Amino acid sequence: METMAMTPRLRAELLALAAFALPLCALAASGADQAGQFGADQFGQLGANQPLQYGVDIGVGESDNISLVPTNEVSQTIAIADGDLAIDQQTRTLDLRAKGVFSYLDFLQHAYKNELIGRFDGLGKLALLPGRLKWVLQDDFGQSQIDPFAATVPANRENINYVATGPDLTLRLGQNGFTDLSARYANTYYAVSPFDNDRLIGDAAVGLELSPLSRISLDASATRATFSNTLLNTNFTRDSGYAAYQLNDARTDLTVNAGATRVRQGNFTITGPLATLELSHKLTPRARLTLDGGRRLTDASTAFSNLQSGATGLVGNGNGTAIATQTTSNYTVTYGSLGWEYQWYRTNFNLTGRWERDNYVEANQFNRTTDGAEANIERRVTPNIRVQLLGGYFRTQYGNAAFTENNKLIGARVFARLGRALELTLRYDHVTRSAVGDGQHGYAENVVYLMLGYRPRTAATTSGEGF
Repeated sequence: METMAMTPRLRAELLALAAFALPLCALAASGADQAGQFGADQFGQLGANQPLQYGVDIGVGESDNISLVPTNEVSQTIAIADGDLAIDQQTRTLDLRAKGVFSYLDFLQHAYKNELIGRFDGLGKLALLPGRLKWVLQDDFGQSQIDPFAATVPANRENINYVATGPDLTLRLGQNGFTDLSARYANTYYAVSPFDNDRLIGDAAVGLELSPLSRISLDASATRATFSNTLLNTNFTRDSGYAAYQLNDARTDLTVNAGATRVRQGNFTITGPLATLELSHKLTPRARLTLDGGRRLTDASTAFSNLQSGATGLVGNGNGTAIATQTTSNYTVTYGSLGWEYQWYRTNFNLTGRWERDNYVEANQFNRTTDGAEANIERRVTPNIRVQLLGGYFRTQYGNAAFTENNKLIGARVFARLGRALELTLRYDHVTRSAVGDGQHGYAENVVYLMLGYRPRTAATTSGEGF
């Protein structure tokens, strides 16, 4: 009997389906276990009394410039259904962190085809031998621009999915020593761009636990990436060696890595520094500071998997869409971000800033610099009404292509609780874009949505600690 070959796209879809099923597995296994908190990563943070948050909404919206053009704007009515999910579930056998936000848009005057957009990041670890052997499944799904120089309308978006799976093995060396080994098979699928690839990833670390809260190690990592289209892409090998230090206590989470990375891709070999710092520090019981910075060699698939949002909760240039992938060549990324969060009984404030420079060796026409700042303030006016104001400024510059893009976002939300589970939301966004470059243009758009949502109260909100 002949066996049907499994294509890279089919492998990606099957693994992504498994990753999306992880939250259901966690709910089935949750029982009465208490969950911890997220770290300072793309999953965000849930309170200790909120291991699960979710909601669904339906509504209607109106845009005064659906085509994002400078003149002859066309308005459009949009029917919308969306859902969001955040899980931090930890049991003896299952550790699951997942966060997803999705919207289904129906353009009622048919300016564009209906589309599903959103972002999902999930990481699940199943203990095969508790304390020693785990099987890990990771999935990152979202959208990216196709043309980086054009406005981000539905026709200029594509879906990208990165999925990785494999084992983690931990071996003890005496009382304080350890060895960590991991292996991954990963696949990146692009719906439009010819950048699909498979990769094998191996990591090893040997170190010492300095205390129950800190550790040091010597780490090595190797990645082999192969592309479906080798006419437009070149397979590569990337190796890293570095020293690592980790600290996790009641107030501070700190990770420092220092070493070097070598990339062999086609006819060139490049070696560069690997230096990263991740810090999350609780300044006071109500204030937290986060700092993330460094320099390393990376590629587009890895960057998409690690993509993080700022204070507005949106990736990319404030529109929820990642900046376009133009090449699969490795590049040197130098970056830094700073965040400050303050939580009071009735008011939450979030402020983030970021800067990044990408430099390519073989394709320096794609060199770019991005920077921006975001702010988000939320106030509970009454036990059943809260308001939110948010804003952001985002800039992208391609120096060798003489192109600069500036995006600004101003938004407001009013949330009214109608009962224990129903919530009415009025949402307004004002977005502007200015662009300098051949054939480029700016625009302004105003969008208003009225939504009815189902959002059950959590343990924290029913106890009066939150909305």
